[in-house]
Amino acid sequence: MLRLLGNLRAFWNETLSEVFVKSSWPTGRELVHSTLVVTALVALAGAVVVLCDLSLAGLVQYATGLVR
Repeated sequence: MLRLLGNLRAFWNETLSEVFVKSSWPTGRELVHSTLVVTALVALAGAVVVLCDLSLAGLVQYATGLVR
């Protein structure tokens, strides 16, 4: 049991070291810039999906209209 607690403590200490010492965090300006880029790309991808959906729906309606 003590060995398990020692392993957990070592894991916790390594995790804290990795998060707060070894990693580099973005500045506020970098964070805002990255957020804007991600938001713009998600909006663009959403617009592409909407356009594809609408065009495929129109194509299906046209094709089914030919069959009737």
